[in-house]
Order: sequence, then C-alpha cells, then structure tokens
Amino acid sequence: MSEFVSVIFCRRCGSRYVEINEWTNEGAIVSCRTCRNKSELKGFTLGRCSVTKKELEIARNTSAGINDFEK
Repeated sequence: MSEFVSVIFCRRCGSRYVEINEWTNEGAIVSCRTCRNKSELKGFTLGRCSVTKKELEIARNTSAGINDFEK
C-alpha cells in the first residue's frame, strides 16, 4: 500500500518529526520537534510523492553527507 507524503528528516538526530514553522519570501523555516534543531530552506519547494512504507523506512535510514549522496 502506498501513501502520499512530503518528508523532511532532521540531519542532527534523524527524526522524522520536522515541521515547517513559517514561510518567508525566500523559503521556509523548519524545525525538529525532537531535538529543536531549526534551519531555513532557501530556494527549494516541497512536494509530495507516493511511496511504500518500506521505501519510507529506507529513506529515513539514508542520509546525505558532504559530497556523498545518492542520485
């Protein structure tokens, strides 16, 4: 079964409980409900996609590093 989701994971703690706090002219201010990490996303937009629960689990356990990311 697929679900429609928009997903942002916290880079600091890996939590999936990340919310958009406010929209600015340049982007969005997001914060993690788990560790209170806060950041501004500039120049991006958020969308949604259809994924399976297994794909969502894989995405949560995969994180990009500097010059090290999946394409």
